[in-house]
Amino acid sequence: MQVTIKSESVTAGIDSFGAELFTLKDSGGTEYLWQADPAVWKRHAPVLFPFICSTPSKKYTYGGKEYKMSNHGFARDSEFELVCSKDSEAEFLLRSSESTKKLYPFDFELFVRYSLSGNKLSVTYTVKNTGNEEMYFFIGGHPAFIAEPFEDCFVEYEKDETITRGTEIIADNCRAVKMCHNLFQNDVFMKDKPNSGWIALVNKAAGRRVRLSYDPKGCIAVWSTWSEDSTVTEQAKFVCLEPWSSVPVYCDNTEELTEMSHAVKLPPKQEYVFGYAIEIEG
Repeated sequence: MQVTIKSESVTAGIDSFGAELFTLKDSGGTEYLWQADPAVWKRHAPVLFPFICSTPSKKYTYGGKEYKMSNHGFARDSEFELVCSKDSEAEFLLRSSESTKKLYPFDFELFVRYSLSGNKLSVTYTVKNTGNEEMYFFIGGHPAFIAEPFEDCFVEYEKDETITRGTEIIADNCRAVKMCHNLFQNDVFMKDKPNSGWIALVNKAAGRRVRLSYDPKGCIAVWSTWSEDSTVTEQAKFVCLEPWSSVPVYCDNTEELTEMSHAVKLPPKQEYVFGYAIEIEG
């Protein structure tokens, strides 16, 4: 099922499969969201839950049992229930089930809410622990924005940031990172607990700018497709701005879920709220 919500400035479309945003247009009909070319990257803006990325072995342990860990969790490939639909607002729900418990042993409810006001789309994730034991999880967004021409785009942070990836320096106490495809040859770059509370994808040549606001107590990541097939790489005309609850699971260097220090630990019958906002600024 696909749902459309509108404000005076923006139109957004959300699919109940994955509760995934699939279109974001301004009042003139200009599309800002990547349109999911399956030959390059088949998604638009997946919801990452209950994991961000995966362990190297694609598995984890909990309660003495081993589970498979798919990349970014199973929410993005699950059918959600539509629980609310208004002119400028829609909310979706995923509940734990027998099928989810084969992958993740906890009882939960995950609400994904989209709300438009003016040029801003607010996205809110609410995780409820409906079980009787502490629940461990990671959660985040993965929206992909059109970046064309790619080399004319840059990512701008609210404040100066120093960002490294291994021994590679991505940003050295500066606010802007120019986009080039080879920047993503070694995958994502990220900043845990950044100085900045927003990040923007800017294309001055096209007169386009998208700003994403997030909680700086978490992690902000930037990614685009890179392939050894140069044709695929050149067709990757998008950049993902990804607000995460924390750094991904592989940063904890363990397969035991209870030992992952960056996981959210949610007591029984409690809830956790995580959100971000996208603003189209022309």
